[in-house]
Amino acid sequence: MRSIRRMVAIVGVVATVAVGGTTVANAQTVGVQGEGEVACGYDYGKCVTQWYDYVLVKNYIVSKIYYRGGGYHFYWWN
Repeated sequence: MRSIRRMVAIVGVVATVAVGGTTVANAQTVGVQGEGEVACGYDYGKCVTQWYDYVLVKNYIVSKIYYRGGGYHFYWWN
């Protein structure tokens, strides 16, 4: 009886590792690590500076700057 329990436990661990490894591999394939929205306020020049910082320094992909509600915004993702 003990050998059956041990075998079931081993199979469970192997299945968990296999599924977890697949999930990590899929996440690395997609490559998306984060995303967000930057609210720049009312100063368009400041927003352009932040936009270039996200593009050139952080190497993020960004959307166009747009005005909504209380100021200028843009989206970023990696």
